[in-house]
Amino acid sequence: MRAQTRRVRRYRKDDLRSYRQLVEQARPLRSGALRFQPRKNGNMKMTMKTGRALAHCTVLAAGGFALAVSGVAWSQDASTRLSPDAASTIGHDPQLLIAAVPARVGAALKVTSPAFPADANMPLISTQYGENRFPGLSWSKGPQGTRSYVVVMQGMPAESDPGRAVTSIHLVLYNLPAGTTTLSEGMTQAPAGAVYGPNVHGPAAAYAGPHTHDANRHAYHTQVFALDIVLAHGDGQSFSALKAAMTGHVLASGDLVGYAAKPAMAAAQTTGKPIRVETGLISGIPGRDPSISVYKGIPYAAPPVGPLRWRAPAAPLAWQGVRKADAFGPACPQPGGDMARGMAQSEDCLTLNVWTAAAPSSGEKRPVYVWIYGGGFIGGTGASPEFDGEGLAKKGIVVVTLNYRVGVLGFLSTPELSRESGHGASGNYGLLDDIAALQWVQRNIAAFGGDPAKVTIGGQSAGAGSVGFLSMSPLAKGLFRAGIAESHARYPRDTELRYLSVSWRSLASAEKSGTQYAAQHGASTLAALRQMPWQQLIEGSSAIDPDVETGSDGKPPLFRPVVDGWVIPKSYWDTYQSGSQNKVAYVAGNNKDETGAVPETAFAVLRARTTPPRAGMPQTSVTVAQFQAAVRRKFGPLADDFLKLYPASTDAEAALQNNASARDNSRISTWLWGTLWRQTNSLPLHTYFWTHAQPGPTHDTRGAFHGSEIPYAFNSLDAVDLPWTREDRQIADTMSSYWANIVKTGNPNGPGLPQWPAWSAQLPQVMELGDHFAPMPLASLEKIDFWKRFYATQTPW
Repeated sequence: MRAQTRRVRRYRKDDLRSYRQLVEQARPLRSGALRFQPRKNGNMKMTMKTGRALAHCTVLAAGGFALAVSGVAWSQDASTRLSPDAASTIGHDPQLLIAAVPARVGAALKVTSPAFPADANMPLISTQYGENRFPGLSWSKGPQGTRSYVVVMQGMPAESDPGRAVTSIHLVLYNLPAGTTTLSEGMTQAPAGAVYGPNVHGPAAAYAGPHTHDANRHAYHTQVFALDIVLAHGDGQSFSALKAAMTGHVLASGDLVGYAAKPAMAAAQTTGKPIRVETGLISGIPGRDPSISVYKGIPYAAPPVGPLRWRAPAAPLAWQGVRKADAFGPACPQPGGDMARGMAQSEDCLTLNVWTAAAPSSGEKRPVYVWIYGGGFIGGTGASPEFDGEGLAKKGIVVVTLNYRVGVLGFLSTPELSRESGHGASGNYGLLDDIAALQWVQRNIAAFGGDPAKVTIGGQSAGAGSVGFLSMSPLAKGLFRAGIAESHARYPRDTELRYLSVSWRSLASAEKSGTQYAAQHGASTLAALRQMPWQQLIEGSSAIDPDVETGSDGKPPLFRPVVDGWVIPKSYWDTYQSGSQNKVAYVAGNNKDETGAVPETAFAVLRARTTPPRAGMPQTSVTVAQFQAAVRRKFGPLADDFLKLYPASTDAEAALQNNASARDNSRISTWLWGTLWRQTNSLPLHTYFWTHAQPGPTHDTRGAFHGSEIPYAFNSLDAVDLPWTREDRQIADTMSSYWANIVKTGNPNGPGLPQWPAWSAQLPQVMELGDHFAPMPLASLEKIDFWKRFYATQTPW
């Protein structure tokens, strides 16, 4: 009987129960008492009372030891001791398969990959330090009589250590049909008729990319075999069985050799090697995956304190020695601690954070994603766990998050500030912070392996508003080539736009409200405002702007961006009509349960509430009285037309129609926004509608709420404490692959992903993301026509 090693596991030396449980899992096994015998060399011999040797274990310095146990059958030789270097039938083998089972007549197949040429480095994306993405494969047709193909990838150790020449198995795919000569890039499902065999991830596992453990280049052999038989299903359950079944049946074979090494960044982390930015040396820390380096709290501007309060950000200050970039910087001052996640707050807050898998100062040029947080322009921090950049960094992206000034410190406008500016403008300091961070990226991101010519900006809610405003700002021209706006890019005639945080103020209105705010805080001059402690200054800064008529109780935040003629020269409508926005690729979308829509499971909870809704928030109608009153107020002479399309005579119907109309409005509004954006910009444009509810306590009450897509787009589930399911992880992998592709090319599509159609004026549809990944209609044609007619009656914003 064959002696086969199942696995190596570590146990504490006093945990004999674990040993017994492991052995009891191995079959066949006769009953009998276990005995452990220490040896002088540090090994321990395990026997049954029959005296038969079952396993060996090596005592470890940490007080545990590695236990290697045979799996399919036990050796009959009581003196057999399995070497620590013995090949595992799951993931390793002593020799390359092409040498073990040579072709019968010596014929050769030509094997190629679209991802790398022969004897060159495999792309990082195809390794376990990247996306673990199959690189794709093609081979020449086998000789006459070929009935199936076998594909096997095996990794070799360094040639300098032939004594440990045990190959690692990264792919086994057998019974490929005779007509198959290509495997696509990103393949995860075996082609019809083919079966996955064992690799280092276990039996019947899909492709497992190289995961080297040092900086040396190691060869990885992708071997293709043309067989004159179709193997039985069980012939590939172990690597030894596969070899035995193939022997004598190989008509031809070929081998493509690629190389991989541990990324230099991962190696550098163990030494703490610093990298240089314009203001000095910094050292980072490893991520949860040690192949990722994280640099936190890097200043991108001088602290905006004293005379720098309410000025454009000044150049960052240099430092001596090596700065430890191992902790996030303080959150910018904001009322309450909810959006600051309980972090310390300080005006010295203009810092950013970088996640990268690139080698420091290596000349690598990876695309860069700069994320701008939401929070109604009144709160937020770049340190939120949802924004953890490790997942995207593993997909080849350099991720940057940042802090920017919010509330009164970020968006105060007064006549005195406008006169002082030299531009006759004030009120957009938070946006100027974003621009300063993007300028810092241009000057410094190459040190982290990023490409300053391939920058995408993204954000959600107010962050999406920032993306939109920066796309309209001549000051940001050339600083990024694509934008992602997660809630909301809206048609300028949509009244919802007026109260959402993507709303704007005129300079005159902003200066007036700023002067009133200063007076309420006892300050009549700019000097007095600059001397006031920030803790006192931000009191009451979360107020709404009551002067904006929205057709509902929804009101925008008081402090928000200003159409000042400098940072933002024109309104949305005037910008798009003139085509003066920056020419960038764009992705925009909305969520199923936001802007007044809620999950159907929340209706009863909302009806039972006795407290009034939070001021300024979009209102949800869950009773027929609320619904009809809201409809009359918003639609006026078109109310009857609306109610014919969204009829409701009971509370249950009213709640459902409230949801239907809110969701139709968001989809149609963004689609019509695209008609304006597209007038003078032919770069890629894609829109989406997010539908998946996070697991946990908010699932039934908030559903696919405002911002719920963020951890999926970042693939940051491991940084967020929720009971994630396998489905959640699959959705996150797909979402983050779309986002990585957007950053790389401006287009979300790529191998192995459901096709995401570009925005089209001729097709009123949007891409559903979340519960499904497929195009969906905006609404019925009658409803689209109604919303167009309603928008036409409204003043453009």
